Amino acid sequence: GSYSFLNIPQKKLLQNILEEVSATEHEAGTVEQKVGDFYASGMDTAQINKRGYEPLKPILERIEAISDVKGVMEFVTEEIESGNNSFIALRVSPDNKNSSVNILHVSQSGLGLPDRDYYFKTDSATVGIQKAYKKYIATLFELSDQDNGEEKAETIYEMEKQLAESHKTRIERRNIKENYNKFSVSDMAKDNPQIGWTEMLTTLQLEADSVDVQQPAYYAKLNDMLGTTSLEDWKTYLLAHTLDNYANFLST
Repeated sequence: GSYSFLNIPQKKLLQNILEEVSATEHEAGTVEQKVGDFYASGMDTAQINKRGYEPLKPILERIEAISDVKGVMEFVTEEIESGNNSFIALRVSPDNKNSSVNILHVSQSGLGLPDRDYYFKTDSATVGIQKAYKKYIATLFELSDQDNGEEKAETIYEMEKQLAESHKTRIERRNIKENYNKFSVSDMAKDNPQIGWTEMLTTLQLEADSVDVQQPAYYAKLNDMLGTTSLEDWKTYLLAHTLDNYANFLST
């Protein structure tokens, strides 16, 4: 489009600045040093490929050390701050019924495929996508030296399919009124004890007395699964979604 076309000269200017800054030495701690090193490290594909998945090992070790559901939620909450959103989707925007106030909204999440229908359609094209997705997850496990990648991929898929059962369809999500459900944080904590909303919001330093839960059925399902699905399966799920989240920054 026209915006992309007009933006090309700006990108070229930015590239020239980054290349110039990264080509020379700068005093430690300066903006020039930080920007230059960041750009140089991102362009060093030989070193990136050499490192493989090594940069992720500390995060994978944190997953392995999880010992209970509380630990699952602590990991998920901490990773939200790094942009690794596994099964909690948060955003701040105006209150639908009072646009002068910004509030916290939470919405359905937790899937690797684009939406719920991908898990339930049985036409040949969709079945092909389902198989390709499982192969992708299995490949992530293989590239990070995890055993039984195909079996784990099936586990991930079945967990996501259970979560997808609670998702609203794209058409249902167009109904603005039906997707606005304001709850007090205390009621959320009572209704979803496994999720631990109060602890999550405190960790994220989000001060809120009420939240718009756009699809309550999803969080009810998530809360139930946190209590009934094995800890090992949840750790496998977190592993897969963490690998998926960071894959673009790792080796080819």
